[in-house]
Amino acid sequence: MEQVRDPVCGMTIDRDAVKAQMTHEGREVYFCSHECRRAFQADPNRYAGAQPERHEPPYTVSHHVAAPKFGSAGSGSESSTT
Repeated sequence: MEQVRDPVCGMTIDRDAVKAQMTHEGREVYFCSHECRRAFQADPNRYAGAQPERHEPPYTVSHHVAAPKFGSAGSGSESSTT
């Protein structure tokens, strides 16, 4: 499977799992979500040609469902004390 990178969030996804795509200046651009596509459309110069930081997003994708990673905000891995 070919891997592609979402230019907005930097997520690497299988080309078969792409949720949205568009042509920008003659090249195909792939996105992990419609939200990332909308962000790109709102300010394409911010993302076009830019190489996002290499970091793991704070979520995992399993069977096309995103879930917070253990230890990230919203994962429930840390409890606050009051």
